[in-house]
Amino acid sequence: MDSLLARWWRLLELIARLERALGVLLLSTIVVSITIQVITRYLFGQPLVWVEELAGYCFLWSIFLGAALGLKELRHIRIETFVARLAARPQALWRAGTWAIAGLCCVVIAVQAWDIMDVESRSRTMSLPIDLPRHLFYSMPLFVCVVSMGLTLAYLICAELALAASGRPVDALQARLERERAAMAEDAEADAIAERLVASSHANAAARGGERAR
Repeated sequence: MDSLLARWWRLLELIARLERALGVLLLSTIVVSITIQVITRYLFGQPLVWVEELAGYCFLWSIFLGAALGLKELRHIRIETFVARLAARPQALWRAGTWAIAGLCCVVIAVQAWDIMDVESRSRTMSLPIDLPRHLFYSMPLFVCVVSMGLTLAYLICAELALAASGRPVDALQARLERERAAMAEDAEADAIAERLVASSHANAAARGGERAR
């Protein structure tokens, strides 16, 4: 069971890297296309008609990919005031139940998104240079998002049950803690560098003041 969960988590990490790379690409496309639109509109007086539509579609895809990635990194908002008061085993069982409810919601949304694709595919993009069905930018990213989230939630359910049964740590939680420790270490290092720079500037100012006094 432990090896299965470990391999499952490695697969999710691979999917997360792909989602992160696609998110960066989409956001970069938005920035570049809008910049080109500003240049062509205000410098040449010939705006590109397809930029706004392209940027909107990239924004939609980035939102849904970001939601799936955020779940893998456990970044979604959770209120644990009640759960934190429980013992370790009941906490794991409670979280497993919560993930199961979220997974059921993902299944319902995925079915609805799949059904609506046929309807949305009948309409086409309005201004893009390539004529494409609009479901590629509405129901499709929603479906991809909830499927990715469903895989993550299924892992989280199994991992929390394994934690309740045998005390095996949840890989996603371990990864989150490692990221937080790394971020805290970077912040501490940045603060130390800033303090050294301030101390150095004060020492230089004091030295210059002493030279002027002499």
